[in-house]
Amino acid sequence: RSESSILQKKGYVLGPELGQGSYAVVKSATWQKPGSTDPLKVALKIINGPQVPQDFKDKFLPRELDIVKILNHDNVIRTMEIFTGGRKTYLSLEFAGRGDMLGYIQMRGALEEKESATLFKQLVNGVGYLHANGVVHRDLKCENVLLSNRNRIKVADFGFSRKMSLRDLSMTFCGSAAYAAPEILQGIPYRGPAADLWSMGVILFVMNCAIMPFRDNSMKTLLLDQKLPLRYTDKLDKSLTDKAKEIMQGLLVFDADKRLRMHDVAVHSWLKQAVKPDSAADSAPSKIEKLPSSTGNEATNSETNK
Repeated sequence: RSESSILQKKGYVLGPELGQGSYAVVKSATWQKPGSTDPLKVALKIINGPQVPQDFKDKFLPRELDIVKILNHDNVIRTMEIFTGGRKTYLSLEFAGRGDMLGYIQMRGALEEKESATLFKQLVNGVGYLHANGVVHRDLKCENVLLSNRNRIKVADFGFSRKMSLRDLSMTFCGSAAYAAPEILQGIPYRGPAADLWSMGVILFVMNCAIMPFRDNSMKTLLLDQKLPLRYTDKLDKSLTDKAKEIMQGLLVFDADKRLRMHDVAVHSWLKQAVKPDSAADSAPSKIEKLPSSTGNEATNSETNK
């Protein structure tokens, strides 16, 4: 049966494409839930079976499907339903009307600290919820942090996530090098939660500075930059508060054991200025491609899906 007849039967009408990952395409859609009168706008993630490598099919996809079924939090993208048809797997996801954090920062520039703290606090709540439920994300980056129409943060894309306890160690290199913790880049066994916190530090730096914290034109340069104290342009050095610098530096500590823990971040005094999400400013999303790094080199996302 054709894709449109499969989707029609389930009550979906496809709209424009929202984005593409390594093995999936995400399209906007309206969903007329059986028995409901109001069509709902959703994001439909379509994973094309024949294109997917075997290890992804055997390992990552089953993990993603198991994990998204159990997640239920305001700051995590909700999965409405999962179904298969014609060798494809479909995930019907909550629609985030404002696009992703990368597009938001490229449109707005560096955020005022009050707004940045407001949004980051929600990211802390969302990822904190995952960790409290034994889930590590392992691919946190600005493109996977979405914004709803009411400026609520939604953590998305669980393609690399897995269930693991605080003590479990992982060896898989997941995600994008620019956001990856040093222990992952060095190929040493790592604790998932600490690696997620590093990625959150990179995201916060981008929100506050509108540039990437490290040059990532080579693995050597990236690891070298990660070891150094954070650097800012003169303008940012003057405008950023000490508390903002302190939380960013605390998350971006090279030694994972000395990095801030989720609890330390949640109670950090810099987040006290956060306001409730609904009173945050409104604006519409747009898209530009890349952010430069704080040292002037273009940032790239070298994705490795091992």
